[in-house]
Amino acid sequence: MTDPSNAHEIGAVAHGPLVLTRNEGITVALRSITAYSRGLEIAVTVVGRGIHAEAIQRQYTAPAVTDPETGRSRPGQKRDRPMKLRALDDPILQPVLRADSQGWYNTMDLYQREYLYEISDLPNTRHLPLIAEWPEVGLNPATTDLLLPEPAALAASIIPLT
Repeated sequence: MTDPSNAHEIGAVAHGPLVLTRNEGITVALRSITAYSRGLEIAVTVVGRGIHAEAIQRQYTAPAVTDPETGRSRPGQKRDRPMKLRALDDPILQPVLRADSQGWYNTMDLYQREYLYEISDLPNTRHLPLIAEWPEVGLNPATTDLLLPEPAALAASIIPLT
């Protein structure tokens, strides 16, 4: 998968911001969808509170383990299961995770994670139904049908840098 952004375009805003789903202890929000001539870049943030914050942290951190032979402490094994974002029943418009990082907040009661997904082509439709799910932290599948600008208008609104 190729990063849709490039040194020749600043892109165009296709959508955002929008809360995709919110349930007890977890919020998933779309920061933005930026269109480039090569595809879409989708920025999503997840905020967990209480036990959900702890569950998210456990996906990326692990308690130290004592080596039984040496008695030394070594890092534990991470679960490393990120949130899943996918398109509903569309093999072409499937977002692919490109990057994820810790967000601004990281406490025992509040944890934020940032994700950057990409779709390798500009869609030929206005409808982008996205499903966010993360069963490991208590987020059941939630579908949001996003309405993008008309494909021709979106492509025409991409701002070149050169």
